[in-house]
Amino acid sequence: MAGGRKRDWIRKKMTAAAGGGSLLRVRALTTALRRQRRRLPRVHLLRLLYESVVFRLLWVIESLVVLARLCFFFLRFGFRL
Repeated sequence: MAGGRKRDWIRKKMTAAAGGGSLLRVRALTTALRRQRRRLPRVHLLRLLYESVVFRLLWVIESLVVLARLCFFFLRFGFRL
């Protein structure tokens, strides 16, 4: 439901600006999107930041684990198959 309301709000803005040409439509869309972003609660922004940081951290840790296992394999079997 929330996504539908967002689209309806943007569609109304676009319809209101449609009479003035394509440049006004583009401006209306960018303005509508900026206003929608400003309305995001601070909690959502902090959650997005937290998820981004955790994702990067886990990505680095996983890379180190894969590299360590590869090194162990080559050290254990002496570069021969």
